[in-house]
Amino acid sequence: MFKNFFVKTVVNLGDKLLGANYLKSLEEWNNYDKMSSHELDKIQKENLNKLLSHAVKTVPFYKNYFNSKEYKFPLSLADFPVLTKEKLREQKESLVSELFSLNNLQKNFSSGSSGIQSYSYTDKKYKFYLQGIHSHWYMWSGYRIGDPILQFGISPKRVFPKNLKDLFYSVHYLNSFTLNENKLIETATVLKEKKIEYIIGYPSAINEFAKVLIKYNLNYRIKGVISLGDKLFPHFRKNFNDAFINPKIIDTYGCAEGLLMACTNDLDFYYIMSPNVEIEIVDDDENPVSDGEIGNVLVTSLTSYSMPLIRYKLGDLAIKLPKEKYPKDRKFQYPILEKIIGRETDVVITPNNKTLIVHSFTGIVEFYPEIKQFRIVQESIDKIIFEYIIDAFFTFKINVLSEIKEKIDLLSDNTLTIEFIEVDEIKPTPSGKPQIIESKIKSNSLK
Repeated sequence: MFKNFFVKTVVNLGDKLLGANYLKSLEEWNNYDKMSSHELDKIQKENLNKLLSHAVKTVPFYKNYFNSKEYKFPLSLADFPVLTKEKLREQKESLVSELFSLNNLQKNFSSGSSGIQSYSYTDKKYKFYLQGIHSHWYMWSGYRIGDPILQFGISPKRVFPKNLKDLFYSVHYLNSFTLNENKLIETATVLKEKKIEYIIGYPSAINEFAKVLIKYNLNYRIKGVISLGDKLFPHFRKNFNDAFINPKIIDTYGCAEGLLMACTNDLDFYYIMSPNVEIEIVDDDENPVSDGEIGNVLVTSLTSYSMPLIRYKLGDLAIKLPKEKYPKDRKFQYPILEKIIGRETDVVITPNNKTLIVHSFTGIVEFYPEIKQFRIVQESIDKIIFEYIIDAFFTFKINVLSEIKEKIDLLSDNTLTIEFIEVDEIKPTPSGKPQIIESKIKSNSLK
């Protein structure tokens, strides 16, 4: 599991000092990988029953909901209301368990890639549990803790704890807020100097890197590419195979509210992490659809007790694979998602040839709760329109727009004209999700 004894010792010491359960989570998930479908189903049901009982007894929102109605106990998942992003915004404090103090919880901002801002709370122990799942997924690509990594992220500044983590875990961090050819060519040199064998991050950002490698014939063999945060499109995958010489590509499915749901491995389908989540696929009237049919994703976290997210509507559409179509020789026995339907994550190209990905903008707007929803429309190479909807639950200050403009100007080197337009509605795409970036020059920038 570990690159060397030193790394294992450091990780173990960190767990003890921080009161974390990272190593325990890793061990737990390695054991889940070996279980039968029957064993996994049993664990999922047990975790679900415990979580629902906890929510009804300790979470004000659910206590009030069921006290106001007549229900027979024990409750089933279908008895619980669907939790929308709007409801999460309105009721966030009342969704926190009375067993936890808000002062001791971490706030997780939604990336906003669905177009609507929201945030949730998690406790420290759960945060480390999720890190264990992340590492477990990375290991599906062949990665072992301590192997050198190139990570594409969106933290504007790497503070001390993260820098320390990068040092111990051999991570070369590349800020994906703005990417340009020169930076990516320099990164190609770093791959060889540090003997990096794994790349982790947003596929839209990794794709920009892959395109540069292909353009300048700088192809470099990578063992594994782990995609997270964005949609992994077929043309991204092709570029990864060309640039990185057929790496093992792992595509993950999660969200910033603290939900890690599914991941690919040996199949083109997604293994659902059933001990950690329950995924329902429903129609627009919240009725379950048959496996093999497209529907809205509702996800229930089975392991987060500080703020249980139950039947949370992400804004995604997906299809569960019918059980009769499960491959007999599959590697794991988790239930399977056939397909996750999403919109294509466009990019904005600046006049000085910088690439701004969707998270370049969501990473700015997430700190302004006054803006409920937004969209970027690139009219031309030197102009974008920033459409936004004001959240009625917050007082809107005009300086919010000037601050956002300053931050976008910084990312784009003042090369973009930005027009702000307040709108009443941002219509979703045919997939059902609002599109954060609509580029009128897409055909020139994504090929």
